[in-house]
Amino acid sequence: MNNGSEFSTPGTLTPARDQQESTSENTSFTDGNIPPGWHRPLPEHLPKAGYWPAIMALGITFMLWGLAVGFNEIVSTIVILVLIGLILFSLALAGWIGDLRNERKDQNE
Repeated sequence: MNNGSEFSTPGTLTPARDQQESTSENTSFTDGNIPPGWHRPLPEHLPKAGYWPAIMALGITFMLWGLAVGFNEIVSTIVILVLIGLILFSLALAGWIGDLRNERKDQNE
């Protein structure tokens, strides 16, 4: 009985019957055994969390804040805020790209 789920395999049994069979087999998927009709999802590991997106958003915020203050015609404040934003944006972009490149090297090994 196929209920239209992408996770069900063709010829899936009813849930009550599946539960009976799974308890009688006592198989665990942690030892690497994959049942027939299943596959290991890709990617097999998740990328590590990083702070670069938040730093980039902060840089964009500073740049836009500098533009908003610019309507008050305080030139030194505009320059300082936009420079801080550009520096944060550039550092975040370089760091984020560096993390992505290092992640690819780890996957290819």
